[in-house]
Amino acid sequence: MESTLRSQNISAITSEFKKTYDLSQKCPVCNKKIRFGVELGFLESVKRFPYPHIILHGNPIHALVVYIDADFMVRGIETACSIEIQRDSDTFSQIVKKWSNPF
Repeated sequence: MESTLRSQNISAITSEFKKTYDLSQKCPVCNKKIRFGVELGFLESVKRFPYPHIILHGNPIHALVVYIDADFMVRGIETACSIEIQRDSDTFSQIVKKWSNPF
């Protein structure tokens, strides 16, 4: 299967391709370099750029929001220190799913 991100081609079986790249960004809250990636299937479904990608991390937990453009470049960031996680079975199952495949 051939997938195109505007400026590059990636050949992979989508179900086996867990991440596109390793990107990183320094978090202004904790000053740590945060590495992240994005699922290829998700990138193929993006309709509007730049799109927000949220990375929860740290102690105390906070979020780094990175805005990624069509060429998979970070174009802006912001942070959130106020986070709420819903306590229901649907949310819990999705968190476990993401935990097992963080990208």
